Amino acid sequence: MKLFRWMAAATVASVGVAQAEVPELLELVPEAQGYELIAKFNPREYNSKGYQINRSGGISGKFKRLGYLVKLTDRAGKMTWIFTAMDPFTANVGETVVPDPGSFSFQTYVDNLEVASNVEGVKNGKFEKGNVEIWGNSYGGFNAGNIPGAGNACDFGDSMSRDGSYGSFQVHNYLEKQTCFAFNKFNAGGSCDLGIGNAPGQHPDWTFTGSGNQYKDAVIYVVGKFDDFQVRGFVELDGNRAALVGRTDKPPLTYAPGETMTFTLQADYQGQKPDGEYFIRWRRTGDDRQTASGQEKVSDQPLVIRTSLDKPGFVRIYATLVDKFGKSVNRRTPAGGREALFFDGGAAVQPEKLTGTPEPADFDAFWTKQKARLAAVPVKYEMRKLPQSNAKVDVYAVKIDCAGPQSVTGYLTVPVGAKDKSLPITVHYAGYGYNPQRDKAPNGGPVDRISLCINAHGYKLNGDRAYYQKFGETIRSNGKDYAFDPIQNSDPEKAYFNGMALRVMRSLEFVKVLPQWNNKELVVQGGSQGGLQAIWAAGLDPDVTAARFGFPWCCDLGGEKNFRRISGNWRIEYVKALDYYDPINFAKRIKCPVDITRVGLGDYVCPPSGVTVFYNNLKVPTTIRYYQGSTHGYVPDTPEIFVRQK
Repeated sequence: MKLFRWMAAATVASVGVAQAEVPELLELVPEAQGYELIAKFNPREYNSKGYQINRSGGISGKFKRLGYLVKLTDRAGKMTWIFTAMDPFTANVGETVVPDPGSFSFQTYVDNLEVASNVEGVKNGKFEKGNVEIWGNSYGGFNAGNIPGAGNACDFGDSMSRDGSYGSFQVHNYLEKQTCFAFNKFNAGGSCDLGIGNAPGQHPDWTFTGSGNQYKDAVIYVVGKFDDFQVRGFVELDGNRAALVGRTDKPPLTYAPGETMTFTLQADYQGQKPDGEYFIRWRRTGDDRQTASGQEKVSDQPLVIRTSLDKPGFVRIYATLVDKFGKSVNRRTPAGGREALFFDGGAAVQPEKLTGTPEPADFDAFWTKQKARLAAVPVKYEMRKLPQSNAKVDVYAVKIDCAGPQSVTGYLTVPVGAKDKSLPITVHYAGYGYNPQRDKAPNGGPVDRISLCINAHGYKLNGDRAYYQKFGETIRSNGKDYAFDPIQNSDPEKAYFNGMALRVMRSLEFVKVLPQWNNKELVVQGGSQGGLQAIWAAGLDPDVTAARFGFPWCCDLGGEKNFRRISGNWRIEYVKALDYYDPINFAKRIKCPVDITRVGLGDYVCPPSGVTVFYNNLKVPTTIRYYQGSTHGYVPDTPEIFVRQK
């Protein structure tokens, strides 16, 4: 009966007529009559699926009352819930749902708060006031709103940051010093912060708890009461069938100091005719540390941004499509998540003149010492043939003794029947992280060469998820993920990169003792952290004959501190000892041709300025490709590619 009533209500609402109750709410709070559904979503899936229902763009009428129903079902099947209702804190229904970074935000009192819940300890009843903390940015515990009774932990009185994307969707009963409910860390999927009532521990508003993992199901309903309520079908722009394209008025690497750079940004709806207005929101940053921003309504004419830079360096333009409430138009990612439809690109002034932090005076002596440490450990190894082998290629799990904390581990493929000294070798190095999906053995391999794929850590192969989780904890340092601890990095022989570099050198020593190697061709390759390792390989072993990699990590680590160059969030804090591992200092020691397959002009995990310094320091034949509009993990369907060679 209830299901039928909801289906009928949805059908009527779609043609713009009448009111209907929300049966899921009435089942728990029978007196909560007259509420209309505004939106419904699973907070554990919000990052990947967004809303199950979102009618906020099509609702009209006088907004009288706002409510949130939160239902959480734990792993044992127990369901807890809370319903909070209040006078609206905004006249715009579209601002009652989950915000995006930089869109609408509210840290305000609300009148006539009502609370009903089955959670022990939650104060039920009617209260003169409450407060909400709703924003898409990150935040801290400082009581910026002077909410009575709030402290410096994350509770019912916090402070929103100007940037970041952690997110807060919280209703509080500050009179009772209580969080009613909280949904934070919007993009974390099942690891979001989620809870009813005060959280145990340091932060009562559930911040940093990752508590979404406690639940097998969760749903949040946004509801409202209206006079003269109507809802019409509202056609939103589908970000999966749209594009935001950016271009420069000339090749982006050819500007002179002070010359005007003209960027044009054009929204392409690809035939869609959405309701409502959309806007291009943009922000300019650069290696001059100057910023500018703006927003302009989408039209048939491109948005034009003019800027300049008075010295060698890069300018970045980041832009998104947003609706009238400032919420981003989203699209699916290849991994199944969601992200804003964006343009992230840039241009440069005299990139050929960029230089980096000088190398340590004892750079070569340091690496001579590390090679001596490695030489003290014989090249002993285990090769275990795997069932992934086939008639053409043998597949092996390998473990190679190494100096430092871990052995070298990975997968080797060798064509069946290969004669001695007959085959080239390619060694592949892995990007950042560790997980069982990445660590699967290959099914077969190339038939024209030997291939070795090693992980960066030397962990046990083919472990279960619990093993990798435990391993990840063992390589953290002072509460930071591996390689990110400035205290550990202050000693170059204790830095996490030290063991990683030793394993890189040992991997090359191993493949060179294989009898099938032709003693002529030894190629190294990788991307991001894998590119960093490939650079170490080519710079430390003169037998490497070619290096191919994209968007190499950690180039010009001192660039932000020493030259005030811009970088992104995924940046290791610079300390002087890291100069021993910076690719820019290996460049002049590389003796083989180098192919840099991709540098994103919007990639600020591996900023284009740093990769350019690396390129400038190379003394060998090199090709580098800059992709306009490309970030670390995204490449446009039809990118503009700009090639430099030497």
